[in-house]
Amino acid sequence: MSHHTRGRKAEPVPVAEPVRAVPQPPKAMGAEARKEWRRVMPVLVERRVLSEADIHAVERFCEASGDIVIARTAIAADGAYTPNRFGELKRHPAFATLREATAEARRWAAELGLSPASRSRVEIGEDDSADSLMDYESGAD
Repeated sequence: MSHHTRGRKAEPVPVAEPVRAVPQPPKAMGAEARKEWRRVMPVLVERRVLSEADIHAVERFCEASGDIVIARTAIAADGAYTPNRFGELKRHPAFATLREATAEARRWAAELGLSPASRSRVEIGEDDSADSLMDYESGAD
């Protein structure tokens, strides 16, 4: 019997040396990506699932999320269909960006524990003094 793991994501768990303070977004990051950074970083820092090495993954997630907003804004401003050089109506080119950015954001969200399915697998780091669920259920004090 083979053990099939294709498509399974690594489960984010608390790290030994977590990032404990929300860092500033990178200076080169676009405005929309910075908004997403400010939204998700406090959550990730609170969960204690990020190390310094993971910051790049958050950057990629935020950039993809920013691209989604930019693409949607362009489509809203120009309309879903735009004329090409021959005057024929074609689907707005920003739909390609929207599709790619959505796929990328979804992948990074799963890696970071930001999607509902991946969040259910995340073990949140707690203080050593906190009661465990097992202690609570067994009636231990």
